Order: sequence, then C-alpha cells, then structure tokens
Amino acid sequence: MWLKLRFHFVLFRPTVLDITSTPMEFCLFYQGKLKSRDGAAGKHMIRAALDAQVRSICNSKICCHIFEPDWQNTRQASELPMFVERNGKRFWFLISERLAITANLNITILVPHEVARIVNNGGDIDNRIKTLFDALRVPAADSEIPANDSFDYAHGGMYCLLEDDKLINRISIRSYQDHGSSEDDHVRCLIEVETRIIQATWRNLNFV
Repeated sequence: MWLKLRFHFVLFRPTVLDITSTPMEFCLFYQGKLKSRDGAAGKHMIRAALDAQVRSICNSKICCHIFEPDWQNTRQASELPMFVERNGKRFWFLISERLAITANLNITILVPHEVARIVNNGGDIDNRIKTLFDALRVPAADSEIPANDSFDYAHGGMYCLLEDDKLINRISIRSYQDHGSSEDDHVRCLIEVETRIIQATWRNLNFV
C-alpha cells in the first residue's frame, strides 16, 4: 500500500527596512528668551513653549502608534514606556534610545544684535545652544523642574523632543542679526529635525 504525502509550503518574502531612504523631517519654532548658561526655570520655560508642537507631532498618524500602548495602558511589561516621571509629573519624549533613533539638528537663530558681537551680548553662541539642548530634552532630575512650575500637566503631561541630549547626532548652526527685536536675550529660532536610525526595528519603521 502506498502512502501519499502532501506537503504545503508557505513562502514569506522578508521585508527589508531601507535605512538609507529619506529620513523623517520636521521643524520646531521657538521665540523668546534664550540665555547663556540659563538655570532650571529658563530651560523649563522653553520646554513648555515647545510642548504644543512636539505634542502635535507625537499625535500625528506617523508617530501615534509609538505612544498608543502607553495612552491605552496596553504596553507589555517587558517594554519601557515612552515617558519618564519627575516629581510626580509626566514627560514624554519622541527621539529615544528605546526606539534606536537619533536626531540631526539644523538650527537657524536670530539674535537681537550683531552676530560678531555675540560674545559680548549674553555669552557665546555655544552656551546659548547648550541651554537650548537642555530644554529640548526631558528633565534629567527633579531638581530641573522649577518650584514655580505653572505648566498644566492635567492633559497627559509635557511632550519633549529628546529623551536625552546625547541623542543629538549632528548639529548645524546659522546665526543672523534679528532686525525686528532689540530685547536682550530674545531670539527667534528655527529647529529643523532629521531623524536617523541606529538599528532598524518595527517600532521605528516610520522614521524613514
């Protein structure tokens, strides 16, 4: 007696993540005080001013799937959330080591004086940019949240660009004199963000 065996083969075509394709790009705009070596209050003021823009990006169709497990309390216990809590306040971040992505920043900054005199007016540009970097990330400790913090955290918390400023991969800075403002330390700043994938995963697929 012959036994006929029938085999079924299912072929899967592997999906290749092309990390050389066009990266995700977006812009943030800040207008206000930007002091050299500013303290916690000044940095947190910038952080709060950028919240609405970063929140909009995180809620967009491209990014919302990253945060939905936290919004809906469905994230697996083995996965780290896309937020940290400091002093009972929640801070979300978009660019994260957990997603294996970094950011390239192209910054255009308008200052209220001649660019050549920037060392004599509020400190050198490097220290102003360091203040901005600290403001782009979530607070690293409770002490980085000022005692007079008036931000309304009732709507889910504050949204920040970076988990940590060490995730800034490359930076380009252009500075110009702002002929529309004479207020000390007042700047207008355009921050162009370009994401860069360190390691391709399903969670960061939309960042290319």
